[in-house]
Amino acid sequence: MESRHTASDEIDLHELFFKLSKRWPLFLASVLIAGLSAWMYLQVKAPTYDFRSTLLIGNQSTGSKQAQELLQLLDPKDKGMKLEDEIGLLTSTDMLRRTLSRLPFSVSYYTVPSSWLNSVKNLQVREQAIGGVPFRVLPVPNKPQLVGVPIYVEPQQDGRYRVHADIKKGELHQLASGELVREVLGTQLDQTVRAGDTLRSPLLTAVIAPEPSYPALPTKERFFFKLQDMPSLVGDYQNRLKVKPIEHESRILELTTQGSVPSKETQFLNTLMAVYVEEDLTQKNQIGQKTIAFLDNEINKIAQARLNAAEAVSSFRASTGVVDATAQSGAGIQRQSELQSSQARLATNLKYYQNMLGYMRSRRAVGQTASPSTAGIEDPAILALVQQLAKLNTERTSVALNATAINPQLVSLDEQISDTKESLIQTLANLIRTANISLGDVNQQLAQVRTQISQMPENERRLAALRTRSDFTDKNYNLLVEKRNEAAIALATNNTDKKVVDPAKQSGLGPSAPKPALVSLIALLAALAIPTGIVLLSDKTNRRIQSKDDLSKVTNIPLLGVVPHGSSADKQAMLHDTRSPISEAFRSIRVSLQYLSSGPDKRFIGVTSSVPGEGKTFCTVNLAAELAQGGRRVILLECDMRRPTMAGYFGIDTRRAHGLSTYLAGTSTLEEARIATDVPNLDAVCCGPIPENPTQLLESRRLADLMQQLREDYDYVLVDIPPMGYVAEFFVLLRYLDANIYVVRQNYTDRGLVNQISELHRDQKVKQIYMIINDVHFAQTYEYRYKGKSSIY
Repeated sequence: MESRHTASDEIDLHELFFKLSKRWPLFLASVLIAGLSAWMYLQVKAPTYDFRSTLLIGNQSTGSKQAQELLQLLDPKDKGMKLEDEIGLLTSTDMLRRTLSRLPFSVSYYTVPSSWLNSVKNLQVREQAIGGVPFRVLPVPNKPQLVGVPIYVEPQQDGRYRVHADIKKGELHQLASGELVREVLGTQLDQTVRAGDTLRSPLLTAVIAPEPSYPALPTKERFFFKLQDMPSLVGDYQNRLKVKPIEHESRILELTTQGSVPSKETQFLNTLMAVYVEEDLTQKNQIGQKTIAFLDNEINKIAQARLNAAEAVSSFRASTGVVDATAQSGAGIQRQSELQSSQARLATNLKYYQNMLGYMRSRRAVGQTASPSTAGIEDPAILALVQQLAKLNTERTSVALNATAINPQLVSLDEQISDTKESLIQTLANLIRTANISLGDVNQQLAQVRTQISQMPENERRLAALRTRSDFTDKNYNLLVEKRNEAAIALATNNTDKKVVDPAKQSGLGPSAPKPALVSLIALLAALAIPTGIVLLSDKTNRRIQSKDDLSKVTNIPLLGVVPHGSSADKQAMLHDTRSPISEAFRSIRVSLQYLSSGPDKRFIGVTSSVPGEGKTFCTVNLAAELAQGGRRVILLECDMRRPTMAGYFGIDTRRAHGLSTYLAGTSTLEEARIATDVPNLDAVCCGPIPENPTQLLESRRLADLMQQLREDYDYVLVDIPPMGYVAEFFVLLRYLDANIYVVRQNYTDRGLVNQISELHRDQKVKQIYMIINDVHFAQTYEYRYKGKSSIY
């Protein structure tokens, strides 16, 4: 049982193809509609082109080696970089904003060709580059402008321009900031302005200037432009810009974008790469400029001290005449000079440490960026911590571009930065304590040396002190000047390690979309898939009986046979043409009935259906004719007294005064109600006048007497019973019947109606019942397709 169910669920490709082939007009219409839609799409859709450029991301420092060593004092961060960070910078909102601010892309120009496609609505619209329309629009800055709405411009013969727009819904924005000023609903713009003059309107403030490069030729095209604010423009290009390495671990980035105006896309990519390279060089130059500014400040401070020291030595020599000191005085002064140098170095370091400590304590809070200068600091621990802090700040900046404040990675970086700050503060505090101790020791030694020198002749001691001070200032001055020259060389020779490899250019020879072959293929697939889906869906949702297989799924009542579909002429000639397909079908049904009913004792046969229109009367008349043509005496009894139709099959006047109704009512005799038909051996008792109480008449005693008399007079009695889905006469007549025929009509009878008779049969309330499928279109039914071209069944 399970295997049979599985087999029935399998898809029969032959049956599927048969069902689809019968719906060929639907497929033809679908192909035509899909082809027209594809053609319309190719005509309306603006071609889109792909553009590509490449950019090298270096990983080394530039400039002279000594200069870089000097600059490293103020730039302790790691020179290494991640491609992901560079890609993030390239595609960042700030980078795109700076790029697009250099380009005149806030105004987009469009042409509307004069074609039948645009006769009702603007369907075929093409965006143009600057110079592709006969005018140029220059929006006035800091004025609210109408964005996103087509504004048409019509050049006039007198050199003026008519500017007009029908605004159903729009918005006024500040173009630079994107700030929404107000919403505009249901208004119009219609003004005429001279070329080069400023159009001033509450909706638009701009200069409409002629385009000198546009050819002065007559055209039927229409032109309009749209304004776009900077945030929307940035978002548009941010969605279309794609950046990725050309290969894994490669430091060459590939920048790609798509657009319908080639000049705009190439200009955007080239400008973006130029801004990116300039930004890198600017950052490096800022480091050199900070170094030179610091050294200039220190040189200016020590220059005056150097001049004062030299003047003091010269004045003392002139006033005292002392030229040299004794060897002892020289040794003491040399020692004093060394201690003073140590004292100055320690004091300078202490000052640097204190300044850095104060700076770090002021930037101690979470979220405050600290970038302390390490100029003059030589301690490796301090330098390492500053480098680590700079690296963490750089990582946090990169992550913050695309992350929120609660991002786990951002929170982790904030904690590392805070810990590094605390470590740097503690280390500076320790170094300050150590420097104070060392400075105190040097001061103590210097005091001892000075005591010794004070015992020397006063003139010699003073001269030595003045010369020591002068030599000290000279050394510091020369050192700072040398460092300043090195910093200037570094700034002059500074260069970026990022460069453009390939400028932007179009990828391929033609547009990347739409592709006619692909669009045609999609249209063809849709043209085949949609009708197929409709056919399959209608087949699955169709609850009407189509074939014997459908009938077997809802009932196990035996099937006598099927009756083919026939024209009106076929149905009129069926009673006399014994070779017609319909006659052959009823001959087969008659044979099946005799075999299935186990002999000829089933003489009273009732024919019914579920609802009117299924052909039960048609089947009753034809089966009776087939039995009569076999030499048997047959009578037709029309018990469907609500919608009688049997008289029409035999050409009997429907206004006849006698019939079954009058017989049951006692106003006619059987001889008056009975009619001999044109078919030999076939009599009929039609309904006669339609009664008001057909059920009561069928329940009368006269019907039982009639049935008894007919059983004696005829071999077969065929009873045309009203549809059982509407009235209860079927159950009244059931006691007189030896066999019952239930007629269903192809593509008409609902499966639920068949379930009702099936339940009665299953509950043994109706026995000896058989089925006929009427009005079968063999050519349209897979199960009987082989009979579609036959003339005899």
